Amino acid sequence: MDEKIKPRLNASIDTEISENILNEFKVFIKTVPANRLNRNLRKMLSDYLFYNMDALPIDFKDLLKDLYWLHELLDEIEGSNVVS
Repeated sequence: MDEKIKPRLNASIDTEISENILNEFKVFIKTVPANRLNRNLRKMLSDYLFYNMDALPIDFKDLLKDLYWLHELLDEIEGSNVVS
């Protein structure tokens, strides 16, 4: 993305993440290969844009920002030694 992306803080940022959510996230990152998910999401976005570029939703910019941050997370997971 051209401009420096700054995350808009989540309203629940001060809320503790439950142990159940953390455990599910750990299972997810161990089960689903980050590189495959990252690649497949990019393919889905490209396909969606190809077929819908004339009728994008008005909140599409928010979708792109969310996907940007998800891809950043997946890149970090893929590049770390967390997943074996």
